[in-house]
Amino acid sequence: MGEVEIVESGSLDGLTNGWEQYGARTRIMMLGARADRHALRNHGRTVAIEETAVSVFHRPREERSEIEALGLDHTRASFQFVDVAMADLGRWMQPLIGQGWTRSEVQIVPSAGTSFEEETWACFHHPAIPLPEKIPLTESPSMMSRKAFVTHPGPILDDATDSVMENLAASMMGEISQAMEETVDETSVEEEEVAEPESNISTEPIPMTEENLPPVTTPQPESPLESEMRQVISLLVAGGQEMGDIMEHPQFIEVSERAAAAGVDVWGMFVRISEES
Repeated sequence: MGEVEIVESGSLDGLTNGWEQYGARTRIMMLGARADRHALRNHGRTVAIEETAVSVFHRPREERSEIEALGLDHTRASFQFVDVAMADLGRWMQPLIGQGWTRSEVQIVPSAGTSFEEETWACFHHPAIPLPEKIPLTESPSMMSRKAFVTHPGPILDDATDSVMENLAASMMGEISQAMEETVDETSVEEEEVAEPESNISTEPIPMTEENLPPVTTPQPESPLESEMRQVISLLVAGGQEMGDIMEHPQFIEVSERAAAAGVDVWGMFVRISEES
């Protein structure tokens, strides 16, 4: 991707007005860790997209107590709303999905004293940030006028593995490690209380001849094109695409045409991945 331009005040609706004529677009919520907010602002520098993307951040104020009542600590979370081309969604989310982010849906509802229609948003969230079923806000995310980050198409400017994504991954691993330590402590106490009985039953191995042994099959490694096609399908599924619609998606069409030209059984592979999903 290219340079990230900062617009001092803008909304998703205002900044992307008319863009749908250039191709299908979608909007997602990204619920990250507050400590990673700087990295998320510059996320566009670490991926390669083909159409301009826009994101705005929201810091809860009046609705803080309502959000806390739903179990979400607003002081640890970063609320980001993104408008991105449908064809770029997989590219935009790929680095974060690789770091453990998952996709869910969340209802955006008006907080006390405000009024707008409830909205359902696809939400990708940090593995250490719990996602409630609904999030009360003072206004629709599409109409929030905030400092906006506009990412233009272009070459990757930052290496995600060497720059901001290292900080992002370190923060995530710290959160996960802390949660795992708490779980281990609780499990250790339970194991001390329950002593496992010793088994005095002796067992003898059953001899097997070569004729009894099942044949060993060596799985064939996937070609680079097959791996790329599997990755595209996985990212589109993570982005909310139904399996029945993926074959019509531009990203899948592009990689499947190259795979078919190289002799890959595209349909057979698609069926296998569908069954695995």
